[in-house]
Amino acid sequence: MAALLAGAAACSDNKTGAEHFVGTWTYAGMINPLCAGTAETPLDLTGYSVVVTEIDQAHISVQLGTMCTVKFDVDGFKANAQPNQSCMFVIGSYGSQTVMIKTWTLTSTGTDTITSDFSGTAFICTADGTGSLARQAGG
Repeated sequence: MAALLAGAAACSDNKTGAEHFVGTWTYAGMINPLCAGTAETPLDLTGYSVVVTEIDQAHISVQLGTMCTVKFDVDGFKANAQPNQSCMFVIGSYGSQTVMIKTWTLTSTGTDTITSDFSGTAFICTADGTGSLARQAGG
């Protein structure tokens, strides 16, 4: 019986926080800007590399290509961006803009996938988007 319990424990996900997110990922998804009531060209982030490193068990750092590095608070399978951070996104006819992050939530949905839900503001624009991250081989 003890051997059976030990085997079952070895198969379970013993991760409790940051470990769910650490690794190198490929992003798939879009940011959809809306400026002064007009939809701008979506920013396609598909194919961008995302590197997630552990700060400590309850905090991670997420680097989205060259656009930004954002710190997140981790609680189990969810991570939320800390306040007062930004990313530099190209917003249609407005060009490169600093987008202040309102909310950015990452949810670990398995060992090789994370969902992403983003909301931010820039100038006279809002930017919202969802996506997913897939673990890169060896990441």
